[in-house]
Amino acid sequence: MAIFAQEKIEYDYEVDAYYSNVSAFIDLDSGREITDGKNYEESDIYKELFYNSLSPNVFLLEASIHPMSLAGLYIRHNNEVEYDRMNIYNINLIRAVTAGFEEPYSFSIFLGRMMIFSKQDGERLGKNRAYAGYLITVGDYSIKDNVAYRDNWSNIEFKLKGTREKEDRDLDWSFRVGGRFHENNNFANTVFIAARRTSIDYKKSAWSLLYNSAFSAMIALNAKTYELTEAELMVEKKWPIGTHKMSFGLGVGYLYNGQNKYNGELKDEGINNHQLLLRPNLKW
Repeated sequence: MAIFAQEKIEYDYEVDAYYSNVSAFIDLDSGREITDGKNYEESDIYKELFYNSLSPNVFLLEASIHPMSLAGLYIRHNNEVEYDRMNIYNINLIRAVTAGFEEPYSFSIFLGRMMIFSKQDGERLGKNRAYAGYLITVGDYSIKDNVAYRDNWSNIEFKLKGTREKEDRDLDWSFRVGGRFHENNNFANTVFIAARRTSIDYKKSAWSLLYNSAFSAMIALNAKTYELTEAELMVEKKWPIGTHKMSFGLGVGYLYNGQNKYNGELKDEGINNHQLLLRPNLKW
């Protein structure tokens, strides 16, 4: 199935409380059809994309916005008193809900190999695709404790990512390794590795942990000293809502911020080494 049979450029979008984006996929190999992996096992998808990542067939442009990060910035900037009142047992609930996303928005370019998952009924592909390759993401602000600081930063990484939506099940995954580099010297440059996987099955019990759940993990080291700067672990329970491809999720996690994550004045003002994470989310 040729995804670009009619147009050389295809557009897509995603709406999410934590990461919303619009994307443009540009075909680099119009003479060949993109691999259809609808009959592939999950492990075979990873292998196929990884081994062919140096033979790119797609170029991706993406602009993203992080609504919950922006909400945290807005609340603290406009009502510091109410923000401070959200502390319960030394845990700030606004920070707990918004931590882990350290920029308000970003712009990305990607070069790599893409695979599609066609549907039997010939409907629009939507998010049914996976890709592996090289990603550069940039932005001009970094966030610490719901305060934005001017900082021209960039992420350079290798990423394997995909979404597979079937009639009764959705599967989403992301594995990446790379580095984050800052122009603002108060933020330390880091190297990181991260993984995320989400499974939603609309025919299984809504309380099933095996079929309706998600997990993510990340670890980052200071690029100069290789000391631990950040570690995150998140477990999320998903509850499918009827048969309308909607689900509600509630994630609970832990974020560690090391002393080597910041420099200068940001380090001097203090750092929360241990942070509770709470992530409610609605998917449709």
